[in-house]
Amino acid sequence: MPKNIFFNTIKFVSVEIIWDVIYFPLWWYSRGLVKVGQYCLQSASFHLNRRVALGIWLRSIFKPMYGDTTWEGRAISQVMRIIILIWKLIFSVIWLVWLLIIFILWLALPVAIVWFILYQIFNVPFIIK
Repeated sequence: MPKNIFFNTIKFVSVEIIWDVIYFPLWWYSRGLVKVGQYCLQSASFHLNRRVALGIWLRSIFKPMYGDTTWEGRAISQVMRIIILIWKLIFSVIWLVWLLIIFILWLALPVAIVWFILYQIFNVPFIIK
């Protein structure tokens, strides 16, 4: 008796769905977590090295801007470089905090989704007293 394609399709789809449901948390907290961590580290490195260029600013902090070697030019250059460096450091800290928030959200999102589903189905309280 030939196998029925309908039942084989149902069997295949149900096995794939069950496997995906079981494998998803494993992937999310293993490979997915590694990928998000690598993204955050690469983004932080790119941001600090290319966009903000903190290393270049720190190396050239005592050099006069535009080759103006008078004492007025050096004073103005020093003040401007310090102001720009402070701005770049503030911007870098904000960017690093944003990347940390992304990483923490990646960790918390599946737990929050399960919690909200349980809340909707079983009316589980948000705060357990």
